[in-house]
Amino acid sequence: MLPDDFDFAQLPLGATDTTLEEIGMLSSTIETIDYAITSWVKEDLDLSAKTNAGYTNVPVFWQTPERAYQIKAKRELRDTQGSLILPVLSIERTGITKDPERKGSYQAHIYEEGQKGRAGRMVIARKIKQDKTRNFAVADGTRTNTGGKLQNYYPRINKKVVIQSLSIPIPVYVNVEYKIVIKTEYQEQMNQIVQPFMTRTGQINSFLLRRNGHIYEAFIDQNFTHANNIADLGDELRVFETTINIRILGYLIGEGENDDRPIVRVDESVVEVTFPRESSPLPGQPGFLED
Repeated sequence: MLPDDFDFAQLPLGATDTTLEEIGMLSSTIETIDYAITSWVKEDLDLSAKTNAGYTNVPVFWQTPERAYQIKAKRELRDTQGSLILPVLSIERTGITKDPERKGSYQAHIYEEGQKGRAGRMVIARKIKQDKTRNFAVADGTRTNTGGKLQNYYPRINKKVVIQSLSIPIPVYVNVEYKIVIKTEYQEQMNQIVQPFMTRTGQINSFLLRRNGHIYEAFIDQNFTHANNIADLGDELRVFETTINIRILGYLIGEGENDDRPIVRVDESVVEVTFPRESSPLPGQPGFLED
């Protein structure tokens, strides 16, 4: 199983001999971006708050799960009356925008040949195919010397160099909106949970997300919206609620499960075109079909 994060070269840490399956050239899907923001909140921030049981980790939900399922799957998240134990944090994807004005570093659009407007591919790496290049060099460097014998490896300039290239579908940039909702029982808990969202990025509101070798840029909205019911004099439980909006400039590579093309394709350049033909004996001369 591939690790969740790779270095900038997208190679597993400490790897010396890797294959294409081991290289982190995985497709970037909507689910990949969802995993990136969820793991950032769960693992990077690793939020905790002071409760009656001491400092405890804040549960993080990807969208609030169905109540009937949650009661059966994770009973520790609810009390004996079935109410959700606060504090909790939920993440929800609220929208996706494909805005041509907000693109990343890859600006151009490429069409695939013969696919009626389908997106094309971009070459990400090239190298010389040494074994096939050597075969052409040896074949063209063989000549007959003055003694009538074949001489191999005759010095010459080899122009038949086979280039192997790796290509992937061009990235399609999308802006993905997420809403993070924090609910607590006490103001002190809310202050402890919200503050890392404000201070983790310093004086700016942007940060980077990483998942399976992909890097996405995220932006935290400057407004932290409060929806508390502390002014309500009713009998409902007092709840402090804060909403944080995050926009991620992500990219999609490939068409996901519906893609009929490989993510990584290996091509080799053509250095020689030959047209083989059958030889035939000339009239009046013995040939290979005659005795």
